Amino acid sequence: MCKYLAIFFIGLLTTACNDGDVIEVQLDFDKELSLCEIQTTNQQGSTSESLLFFDTRTDPFESLSLVLPNTTATQTMFNPVNNGDSQSVAIDGSTTQFHYRAYNGNPNTLFCSVISPADVAVTQNYSSNGGTATFVSTFVDDDGDGVPTALEFDGDTDGDGIPDYIDEDDDGDNVLTINEKPDPNNDGDLSDAQDSDGDLIPDYLDNDDDNDGTLTINEDENGNGNLFDDIASGSTTSRFLDVNFSNSYTIQTLNENLFFRTVTITITLSNIDISILAADTLELGTYQTVLIL
Repeated sequence: MCKYLAIFFIGLLTTACNDGDVIEVQLDFDKELSLCEIQTTNQQGSTSESLLFFDTRTDPFESLSLVLPNTTATQTMFNPVNNGDSQSVAIDGSTTQFHYRAYNGNPNTLFCSVISPADVAVTQNYSSNGGTATFVSTFVDDDGDGVPTALEFDGDTDGDGIPDYIDEDDDGDNVLTINEKPDPNNDGDLSDAQDSDGDLIPDYLDNDDDNDGTLTINEDENGNGNLFDDIASGSTTSRFLDVNFSNSYTIQTLNENLFFRTVTITITLSNIDISILAADTLELGTYQTVLIL
């Protein structure tokens, strides 16, 4: 999320271009929302942090935008506790605002700009003084280990309490699954997964990759967590893949497990009182962010 001092945008929030005429509008937006964190200034001169969600199009030049306070409560939508968590915020026309606007130029150059362009102006503005904005946050987790998530939902190979689908090291041998080549040609078929010792257990599920009787995790001679740089004198192969060397070393470094969470926020507006909108509800769109956990 970007953070800007959006003085120009806030100025627009207090300037109505609506002349009272009803206009025909086809709200055919792509529903892929963008987001900025902005500072808003009220009439008393005090500033506060706000979130600005917006969608634009260029044929014709139009935008839909929603501004709401940036608080601890609203921030939870970006990292929900439970899949499908929701919250609702009342649209009051002040701290929380919804706008439809038309322009004489590309509106993408207006949003989140520190210095707004002088050649783009609002030609129509419709805002709502009531209604509700509902945010539903869903997420998908993935460890990016090269094994399709759908094939890992039911397992915890190394019994470490971390399901395989969010475990970067499925067999717990301190070598990342993706570095053990579970899908060498990236076609989604794991039948050709690397199996260094030929025991029919692919390396990414095998805690003794060379079958030398010493667990892979104990073949980290220098203790730095990178088993590929531990090569015995006279060899050209890493110890954990070299059956000729089975020395065991005390574990010194355990690599931290990280996984990715893709959060999708769906925003739906209800009971908004803008004359150009015939529906009681409007799906404003979705915003997506990726977290590393």
